[in-house]
Amino acid sequence: MESIPFRYGDSYLLEFQTLREFVEYIELRLRETDLLKLRFKFVADVVKVKPYNGSLYITVSQETVDGKKTELTIILWKNLTKIVLNSLGLKSEYELEHKKWEFQGKLSFYPDRAQFSFWADSIAPQGESDILQRRQKIKELLKKERLLMEVLHNLDELEPIKYIAVITSKTAQGYFDFLSNILVPDELRPVIHLYESSMQGATTAEEVISALNRIETFCREFMVKYDVIVIIRGGGGPSDLMYFDDYNLARRIAQMNNFIPVLTGIGHEKDETIPDFVAWRRFPTPTAVAKEISNQIKGYQDKVERNVSDLSRYMENAIELLNAKLSDTNYKTVKEIFRGKIQSVEEELIDSAEVLYKRFSLKEYEKMISMDFIKNLSEKMKYDISEFSKKLMLDYKYLKDTLELKINNINQQVERYTKLSDTLEKEYSNLSNLVEEKKEEFVKIGGPLSALSFGGAVVLKGRKIIQSKKELSTGENVIINFIDGKAQATISGKD
Repeated sequence: MESIPFRYGDSYLLEFQTLREFVEYIELRLRETDLLKLRFKFVADVVKVKPYNGSLYITVSQETVDGKKTELTIILWKNLTKIVLNSLGLKSEYELEHKKWEFQGKLSFYPDRAQFSFWADSIAPQGESDILQRRQKIKELLKKERLLMEVLHNLDELEPIKYIAVITSKTAQGYFDFLSNILVPDELRPVIHLYESSMQGATTAEEVISALNRIETFCREFMVKYDVIVIIRGGGGPSDLMYFDDYNLARRIAQMNNFIPVLTGIGHEKDETIPDFVAWRRFPTPTAVAKEISNQIKGYQDKVERNVSDLSRYMENAIELLNAKLSDTNYKTVKEIFRGKIQSVEEELIDSAEVLYKRFSLKEYEKMISMDFIKNLSEKMKYDISEFSKKLMLDYKYLKDTLELKINNINQQVERYTKLSDTLEKEYSNLSNLVEEKKEEFVKIGGPLSALSFGGAVVLKGRKIIQSKKELSTGENVIINFIDGKAQATISGKD
């Protein structure tokens, strides 16, 4: 980030209308630099560990010679907490306290709070002794399970290497070193597929295992196969490589060797990691892996050339021997015939050998494999479509049967409701007739009760039916009877 000059009383002053604009400006200038993209590594003493929502907030401190103390809060994301603690062999996060550790990670800037945070993705013991002890424990466990590679393999045991699956980070220097050291003629250059994975930090083992799983799934799904799998990473300190020391990763590599040989080239010449002890063949660096693969391919090329040369020399010796035996003038005619035949056979054999050599081309092989791959893919797509169609028909039949069953149930319910409706209509008709009959009876009987049949009411005072207002006085309580019930009332006055 370029510096902003400032002088009192001068014009080198940046003015902002709001605090938000000021913070956004800082964030913008930070993004113009690599500060938030860089990885940082430092050593500090852990003072306090505070778990929160699965993540760890680690307070570290360091004091200089002159007594100045610096403190920083480091955040370890919850998805990494368990991995890091297991890798360090710690049963509790509080075992980090009051010890010196090496931290790696990146800075983050939060505009809302105008604060920096350091997010760690790697925590390692200070010094190599703890790392070596942990590595030795894993080796002993692998030895008990007979997963260590006890045989020193050679690439000459394999067929010419034509297809390579590489597990690494696409930006890793080791990947570029590997690619630039595959030094073979273009027609013999192997096909290389990258399966990207993190090569540093707490997720390293988990991501490499995931890449191995993707490779096996691809090969079995499409019925193709890589000749080798290469796991590579450039050099680094012990703390950079310690997350390769993982039991589950070692076990997965050992299993994968039964399907495709796994080669490793992790670190520098003297570096060792657990994958090196279970790999089909380990190499000190990514460059060394590439050179050995190149030598294997060139070795097969030289072998073909030697076979052609040996065949030519053998035919020349055979012709000379026949010439000696047919030198007698009596066999001159026979000699000429045999010589012509032998020369013809020699030319055919040499031509065949040259054709065979020329056809020993990865380009042709790749085309053939590609056609097989396309054919297999096409067959698989046909099979998948057929299976999908069958499933669709089964789903359609199930849906149809379910709908028919539900429709039948609904029809039965409608039929029951129709019968119930008919019954209710009959009952209502009967009740209506009964009411009419009662009304007619009231009319015939006459008197005050007949008023009920015409929507009127009957007023009672005590047990006496009131027929005139003259029978009532102000303040008296009465009961008013209707055809559907009764109500109480008090006489407030008379007109």
